[in-house]
Amino acid sequence: MRDLELQIRDAVLGDRPGEIVQYSVYLEYTDDEKISVPKWITMEADGNRGFHPTADLENPDRAAQQIRRRDGIE
Repeated sequence: MRDLELQIRDAVLGDRPGEIVQYSVYLEYTDDEKISVPKWITMEADGNRGFHPTADLENPDRAAQQIRRRDGIE
């Protein structure tokens, strides 16, 4: 996740002069439970000069996050 965020930051801060970037993050849940946390995270960026990185990431800490939410820790 951090690698894509750094690519976007670098594009915005000047590696691609004049690049205008729209950054989006989408979360995919596998159920409708109140304590649910996303299983998948999709990140994408669209630049006006061809910059278009994307990443689909599985949430590596999902099970532990759901337990913490269930137990009222988060």
